[in-house]
Amino acid sequence: MKKIIKKISVVGLCISLSVNSVAYAGVMDSITEQQATEKTNETAEGAEKTAVETKTSSQASFSDIGGHWAKKWIEGAVKLGFVSGYEDGTFKPDRTITRAEFSKLINNALHTEKKATLSFSDVKQKEWFYGEIQKSVASGFFSGYENNTFRPNNPIKREEVAKVVNSVITTGGVDGEGATLLSDYGTIQDWAKTSVNSVYNKGYILGYPEGVYRPAKSLTRAEAVKIIYEIIENENIEHGFNITNYDEFYSSAVVVGDLNILDSVGAGNVYLKNVVVLGDIVVSASKVNSIQLTDVKAKNIIVVDKNNPVKIVCNDNVAIAATQLPPVAVVQKIGTNVNI
Repeated sequence: MKKIIKKISVVGLCISLSVNSVAYAGVMDSITEQQATEKTNETAEGAEKTAVETKTSSQASFSDIGGHWAKKWIEGAVKLGFVSGYEDGTFKPDRTITRAEFSKLINNALHTEKKATLSFSDVKQKEWFYGEIQKSVASGFFSGYENNTFRPNNPIKREEVAKVVNSVITTGGVDGEGATLLSDYGTIQDWAKTSVNSVYNKGYILGYPEGVYRPAKSLTRAEAVKIIYEIIENENIEHGFNITNYDEFYSSAVVVGDLNILDSVGAGNVYLKNVVVLGDIVVSASKVNSIQLTDVKAKNIIVVDKNNPVKIVCNDNVAIAATQLPPVAVVQKIGTNVNI
């Protein structure tokens, strides 16, 4: 059951954060080599007709998932409305999924709306996936490659998926060794290791029975559905949020869209802990004293009033991609693992 974002007064209260148990950890670990090896990429026209969310077949049961390990997740995802099947009544659970298709799938699941301006050389406005990639870039799920490409039709790899998933989930207070004990941990690319470990610790993407992670292995449709379904079920997801009270903790939530700090907070302080903002933190409060961040990720912090001397206090584990702050604002980096 989903909860509203936690608002906890800092006066006389303490926070006790609990981590969801990994209810389905064994399922991903039990995947065998029975998965099909079909990796044929479709043309753009064909992909548009048979992409992940083919609207002509939205039934909750398909002819090819009867004995499949992911049957209950597929049926659950269809009921939630973020994935559907093909015109012939199949789901093709073992077919690999492309970067563009995974982008559309996660956008559907989270109901993202904001769009970014794109400049990728291989993403054209006429393509079916153009708007989906706009949304996923705006939310911070995806970025392109150094040569200004997105490679939308490439099958997405497990380490790439881990990076996307890590941008969507809360990880504050979650401890563990991650995938470090798996025998092929050294083959995970450096840019992906933090994400792989965080996602592993929360149980969304685990290893295989033989003790390997297979970071370069392409993800299947069934695996993608299971991962995203569990995110929807286990993360506390809000669609936009307004902070109106001062001296309170706002804790343990994924905010799709912007998190707005309104003028009603007065001259008090705002505390964000274990919060992921798939958009911007927008500070409209002109007299707010400080914004305290701990285990917070966001695309941007925007302070609207150009004369606002607000203090942005960064405790541990803060990742803000960009800022729009007035010259009088102050950023204090107190903790570790702070990137702003």
